Amino acid sequence: MNRHELKDFLIAFLFPNRCRYCLSVIKHNEEICKKCEDNLHEITGELCLRCGCSKEDCSCKSHKSYYEAIFAPFYYNGTAGNSIRLLKFRKKTEIADILSEEMAKCYVTNVADYSPDLVTFVPMHKKKQKERGFNQAELLTRKMCDILNLPCEELLIKSQETNDQHFLDETLRKGNLIGIFKVNPEIDILDKRILLCDDIKTTGATLDECAKTLLIAGASDVICLTCAVTKKKK
Repeated sequence: MNRHELKDFLIAFLFPNRCRYCLSVIKHNEEICKKCEDNLHEITGELCLRCGCSKEDCSCKSHKSYYEAIFAPFYYNGTAGNSIRLLKFRKKTEIADILSEEMAKCYVTNVADYSPDLVTFVPMHKKKQKERGFNQAELLTRKMCDILNLPCEELLIKSQETNDQHFLDETLRKGNLIGIFKVNPEIDILDKRILLCDDIKTTGATLDECAKTLLIAGASDVICLTCAVTKKKK
């Protein structure tokens, strides 16, 4: 082993380079591992503004949402799904860096023309946020706003603790959320266009209830941006 090879070995041993999506050790000159790169499941092509999927993957029903449009860089499976679970449930907050960067790219491509006045995020109840240590939606949104130099405000308050949404079907998800969000009275949102962010959109019930709350309080319209959306089976 020559001096250059020894130096590279020592650097890799002492300061291992890790995949930005799954944190597995990779070569020093790489950013993501091949498994993550091959399973990104990016959303491309013409989009359905109602569900955030590409039109070829869309299986929307006829009902409308309170938000005007929704966008996301990824589907919630493969690499993105694994990364979000690592962030939320294993508290690997460093993963928020790459996910927020991808959200920022999606914003530039799809959302910038909407010219939102304020950016906000889906809130967590104080008790649950204290247990987890952070609100992943807030973490992703604030990092994205730092990248894009956008104003981020805590516009919504979750006034009641609810059952975890992922245990409920679509109908129960909606009923689980009615009336639990309130608007922060310290911030004027009258006639403001709001960008509402979250980590995942599954049925859209949480985003829809948040959007409804903002509209009732005087917002002109709401656009949504998440890191990933669930692709429904047709």
